[in-house]
Amino acid sequence: LALLKRQVATREIKPGKSVQKWKVFRDASEAREALGLQSSTFAVLDALLSFYPENELRQEAQLVVF
Repeated sequence: LALLKRQVATREIKPGKSVQKWKVFRDASEAREALGLQSSTFAVLDALLSFYPENELRQEAQLVVF
């Protein structure tokens, strides 16, 4: 039930909301076991975030890395 509640809440992100990409990475890394993610997943995420040109992730931004 908590997972479903969290998914609904993420759909209701207010316009203009942003977050520092490295803060998200650190927080996710600390919660890796609880999220059930492998360290290799974070190696890929680290590479993708490194190539993303901005320091902030925003809802309206194009989150595409080439």
